Amino acid sequence: MADRVSKFYAESKSSSPLEVLFVHVDTDLSPPVATDDKSAGRGSPAERLIARYAESFPNVKFEVVSLAKVLEVRTVDWASLPLWQTGVGHGGGGGDGGDGEGDPSLRLRRMFDALPSVTSKADVLRQLVRHLLLHVAAEGGYKALLLGHTTAALAALTLSEVANGRGFAVPWQVNDGSVKVCTYRADGGGAESEREFAVWYPLREVYFSEVKAVVGFTPALRELKLDDDAAGGSVVSHKDTSILEVMSRYFEGVEGAYSGIVANVVRTAGKLDRPTAQGQLCGLCGSVLDEHGDVRWAGDLGDEVSSEQSLSQARICYGCKRSVNG
Repeated sequence: MADRVSKFYAESKSSSPLEVLFVHVDTDLSPPVATDDKSAGRGSPAERLIARYAESFPNVKFEVVSLAKVLEVRTVDWASLPLWQTGVGHGGGGGDGGDGEGDPSLRLRRMFDALPSVTSKADVLRQLVRHLLLHVAAEGGYKALLLGHTTAALAALTLSEVANGRGFAVPWQVNDGSVKVCTYRADGGGAESEREFAVWYPLREVYFSEVKAVVGFTPALRELKLDDDAAGGSVVSHKDTSILEVMSRYFEGVEGAYSGIVANVVRTAGKLDRPTAQGQLCGLCGSVLDEHGDVRWAGDLGDEVSSEQSLSQARICYGCKRSVNG
């Protein structure tokens, strides 16, 4: 009898009720540099780092995905971003063209170069990473996307969304639950289909300092590059700093002395409901478009874009228009 129990216990421990895939999006779009380093032929720096983690955790699946793969994702309404398509062709598997044909990384670099500010680049980059992760999860048959934002990171994201003119999208960008994911036609003809996908933040009640403590206690995790200076370092110049980075530095710096306030920001945002009314989704951030809300966010000055841009960008929200146009 004891042998049967021990055998059952061993079999139950060998199988997990969840299959988790850890995905790292490599945002390095710089061209390869010729080097005599023998390790250069073994993949990118991100791939070599993740390979070492795979050796330390053999029972966990890891995958590195290049940001350039986002051009194959059809959950972004590329046709609503005409500024990006000048000289680079359509994304999302659409037509090729321009000088960047055949080199997705070059096309993406030129897209980001067309954005007006560091904050715009950081904002759009975060949106594209989110789309790419959703794409990998859906294509792999997974049931949910788990994002590793801590309490401080979610608080920073909440306020940066407001500062970027996308405060109405906070329930979609910060809260747990199912979100609508729209698939767009490759020819730029608008929405093709919609589906629901679960997005969760399992670390929303965990502080950044607690994560650092766990990393310090776990030998296999000590290679994680956590920026210890980010919390205490002051921002000398905001010229090369995005709003999200400023917010992240602030909340990571004050969470020790004012942990209750930081947590309250996240919990208050978690009480915001998503509108139940059906409506068109923003082609970039994925929140439901609110025409009257966009007018209120734009204020008395309105949108400083041409009539041609206004027509083509009618499918993105005010905050995303600001990121694209400045």
